[in-house]
This record gives sequence, C-alpha cells and structure tokens, in this order.
Amino acid sequence: MNEYTFPFNTCETPNKKGIAQPYSAMINFLSVIIVLYFLSKTQTLHAFILLFSLLLFDLSHTFSHFTHINTRIQLILVHSLAYILNFAFLYALYKHTNKLPSTSLIIFLLFILSFDIYAFFNLHLLCYLFTYVLFLFSIFIYYYGSLSKSIKKRLNILLILISIIYLGFINEAINCKRMLTIFPNFPFHAIVEILILFALYLFCTTFYNI
Repeated sequence: MNEYTFPFNTCETPNKKGIAQPYSAMINFLSVIIVLYFLSKTQTLHAFILLFSLLLFDLSHTFSHFTHINTRIQLILVHSLAYILNFAFLYALYKHTNKLPSTSLIIFLLFILSFDIYAFFNLHLLCYLFTYVLFLFSIFIYYYGSLSKSIKKRLNILLILISIIYLGFINEAINCKRMLTIFPNFPFHAIVEILILFALYLFCTTFYNI
C-alpha cells in the first residue's frame, strides 16, 4: 500500500473520470445518512459530540473515495478525525458512567498515541491502523464493567466486527494485487466497507441515547 494514493490503494480500482471508487463511495454515503439520522435522535451533549465526531470522520472518509487530492492531506485528515472520534468516545463514556479515566489508562493511551504518530510517518498503514484499534479497544475494556448488560452485548458484537474489519485490511495489504489480477473489476474493498457499515450502524444504535 502507498500512503500517497490513499484511499486508492484499497482494493477497488479507481476510475479516471467521475466518482473514483463508486462502490465504496456509495456505501459510505449511506453510512453518512445513518449517522445523520441517529445524530438527530441524541438527547445529551456527550452523545451529540460523539455522533457529530463520527459524522465528520465519515464525511471525510466518504469524500476520499469520491476523489483524490494529490497530497497527504486526505490521509492526515481522516486519521486525525478518527482520533477525535476516539477522544469523543472516551468523553461520552466518562459522562455516561461518571467514571473518570484512571492515570494508568491515560498514560497507556498517550503511549499508544505517541507510537501511532511515529507509525503514521514511518511505518505501514496497517501499523497505525492497529494502534488506532488498540486505542479504541482500551477504552472499551476500561469502561466495559460500568456498562449495562444490553450495551455489553452489543459491544461484544462490535469488537468482533472491528477485528474482522482489521483482518480485511490485512487481507487487502497482502492479497489485493493477486485478487485484482484474477478479478480486475471486482470492488473487493466494498466488502470491507459493508462490514464497516454494519459496525457503524451497531455503534450508532448502541450509543446515540447514552
């Protein structure tokens, strides 16, 4: 994968005219509509901040599949908004549970963030995607015991979905060229985007009313 061509290094061959990656773009456009709907249903400030952060991330992600700007700005923007979303999630769970993050959690998250910055500028996409997932999982695990049974049940499914999505990115990194050689017009990345859509819907239905 090549950071410069993000997200066109995902496994959907981009068009030279019109919408660059129409399958991924359309799936992401649907996800924007879903987030907007649940954003309108929020009743607390922290839930609104959480879903608004998700909306900003999703809009930038969707735009990236529509067209490519020949700089790293899209990669920087999407990754930065992903972390804003993570911190919004940390804030939302703190407000929902009234449980402050411990000093050890903060130190651990700062360590992950520091390594993520290094990975972002020096390592493969999968490395800083892993640090992002680890950051998110750390928040999940810390607050897990303070959540209701219904949220825990949905959260378990969400954790499995996120893990499968990460494996999907690993598969693209290893096998994309081979897959496109066999099926050059098949939008393999759209499969990952569909999984992300399910995860996003589950996330919204779980946390819009906390």
